Amino acid sequence: IGTWRTHFPYRTGVSVASTENAVYWATGLSVLKMSKADLSIEKLDKLNSLNDVGTRLVRYNPSAKTLIVTYENNNIDLVKTEGGATINLPDIKNNINIAGDKTIYNAIFSGDTAFLACGFGISRLNLRRGEFLSTTFTKLKTYSIALFEGKIWAATEGGIFYVENDPQLNILDFRIWKKMDITRGFPATYSSKAISVFDGKLYFDVNDTLKVLSQNRPLSITNENGFFLAFLNANTQHLLVGWQDKADNQGKINIYDKTGNSRTIQAVCINRPTDVTEDAEGRIWVGDRYNGYRFLEKASNQQCTKVEFDSPYSQLSSAIAATDTAVWVAFGGINGINPRGNGDGFTTLTKDGKWLNFNGFNPQYGTTQDVNCVAIHPKDGRVFMGSFNNGLFEMTGNKINKIYNETNSTIQRATQDMGRQRVTGLGFDSKNNLWVANNLAPNPLIVLKSDGKWAKMRALPSDNVFQLLVDGAGYKWLLVKGSQSGMMVFDEGKDIDNAADDRIREFTNGNLPKELQNATLNCFVTDLQGAIWVGTSSGIAVFECGNDPFRPACGGRLIISSLGNISEYLLREKNVNVIAIDGANRKWFGTSSGLFVTSADGKTEILKFNTENSPLPSNNITAIGIRPNGEVIIGTDRGLMSYRSDATEGSLLNKPANEIIAFPNPVRPDYQGVIAVKGFARDANVKIINAYGEAVYETKALGGQAIWDGKDLNGRRVSTGIYLVLATNTRNLDAPEAVVAKILVMGQE
Repeated sequence: IGTWRTHFPYRTGVSVASTENAVYWATGLSVLKMSKADLSIEKLDKLNSLNDVGTRLVRYNPSAKTLIVTYENNNIDLVKTEGGATINLPDIKNNINIAGDKTIYNAIFSGDTAFLACGFGISRLNLRRGEFLSTTFTKLKTYSIALFEGKIWAATEGGIFYVENDPQLNILDFRIWKKMDITRGFPATYSSKAISVFDGKLYFDVNDTLKVLSQNRPLSITNENGFFLAFLNANTQHLLVGWQDKADNQGKINIYDKTGNSRTIQAVCINRPTDVTEDAEGRIWVGDRYNGYRFLEKASNQQCTKVEFDSPYSQLSSAIAATDTAVWVAFGGINGINPRGNGDGFTTLTKDGKWLNFNGFNPQYGTTQDVNCVAIHPKDGRVFMGSFNNGLFEMTGNKINKIYNETNSTIQRATQDMGRQRVTGLGFDSKNNLWVANNLAPNPLIVLKSDGKWAKMRALPSDNVFQLLVDGAGYKWLLVKGSQSGMMVFDEGKDIDNAADDRIREFTNGNLPKELQNATLNCFVTDLQGAIWVGTSSGIAVFECGNDPFRPACGGRLIISSLGNISEYLLREKNVNVIAIDGANRKWFGTSSGLFVTSADGKTEILKFNTENSPLPSNNITAIGIRPNGEVIIGTDRGLMSYRSDATEGSLLNKPANEIIAFPNPVRPDYQGVIAVKGFARDANVKIINAYGEAVYETKALGGQAIWDGKDLNGRRVSTGIYLVLATNTRNLDAPEAVVAKILVMGQE
């Protein structure tokens, strides 16, 4: 209860560093530590070693046994590889006096000192003490640094500069630095992005031509036509030169030995290399932006060894459906009301804890573009994924069983976008009919009936439908975007195939409270009491229409809440992207500024999570799925997280005593967390008594789970002994209390 898990994608290596026994990969979100011995991995993220997300650069200093990790926001972590301590240095990130580019492009070392090449100049950092020593402001983007022949060399957007590394000189004054200019054979105007020392020589690029300093003048080595030089990395054995296609289609690496001979590794081994390093054993480790962590056992090898890690394919998510045995995530394909062209597809976390990805990058799955919604069949477990491009996918046993489109269903092409068959919402009714929102189709509401036959409903007042839900009374709600923003509710009557008894009602912005009438409707959900909660760009509205949303008086109202200990309208002025309901009917609001959890009525704040007080990688919450066991799957624009909540899905009646689970049990003397008991009817009354029959605690189940802090009614930790758990089903008040579980509490010895 209360713990987190990360589910980040591990398919991109944006930077790589090698230590004596391990390789560290910056993944763009976190860091992977891979053992050289057996290729096993350890994840470094905000749950353990790191203080931020969005990793950009990793570099290792063997003298101080320290891994530098830099982030896209220019935060810095110094991770000690022996002992595991981490020092956070937010100095550059937080420095408001540095104008312009703060990016940390590269780092080199001299003993315990790191030289950071930054967008504003060069900073020196003592790694053992975790202190900045000095900064030279160049007023030029400094991409790389080298120490050569007693000088500090800087590759910048304005060319290559150097200065004597003399403590008697004020090297902080960039005016004393000298430029390699036309008097040394350099162009009058040029830039340089990489510089490195190999075999006693200084190598660098000049306008994407690789050169070496010979007799204090630049000697050209190669210019790869159509490519720009992306990085240089040198050690005692080889000079490694990375190239990137200017059209961003491919990349390659040239490997030079000390005799000047070279070979190229490219498409057969790598695709879009981002970084490279060579270890003491001669293995070359390559970070690749396109599906990859790769290495060559020897520089002469023609084939790479590709290493793949179990993870979701993408960091994006737009919809999540979850059961106790599986999680399904649509990676998303809608930007506002327009297609994104996102080919990442969708993924599932299987019952054995593995991620299985479905997208066009895997030939067996074909085109799965702009997948944005998901629904699970309540009876047989089939999964349906809606695409904003390709119709509807039906999954059976983790395999795509059918693809529904205009050829085999009532799905129609978008009238204003004939190349697409847009499915934007899915929902099952109590008869196991699957209702489908078909955006911009002439008949935008269609249904796959439980007998396998398709039907389409009559034309609706608006065809620009996004999202669909089926409420407890069986009514179908559709979210409308665009110029006719609002909602529609549809009732097919007694006969699904007879249009004569259909009913339709529109809810325009005028049906919202006046404070929200200019807001954009983003999402909606029905809670366990049948109310419809609507998330907008400016807060929350609730439609409590009972079983008749067609009543003229049915409209939205605002909730006055005490979030942040201030009484105001619920999430006023916050952009609400998604709403989910847990087993206790509490509301989970995913916004662009974090995750908020409230009581069932929305009036009281239960939890608030953001990047400052939790491991969340981003405050932009895009999807939420809640498993019956209480685990909340949280989608952000920077990856998936999960949080173990204290509420589970409740049943109609208490489960048999042998199915009630208490954990931990026994409760060890050093355990400080809460004790959970699950398997109750929803909102059951729960009492805990000691061996003498005295009540020590009373509570109400959160959904199907009760939480006990291990203390008695006076707030004191209970003594050693066996405690009995009694439960009464609140839906049958005549039912007697029953002992459903026993908990052994072990005191201090």
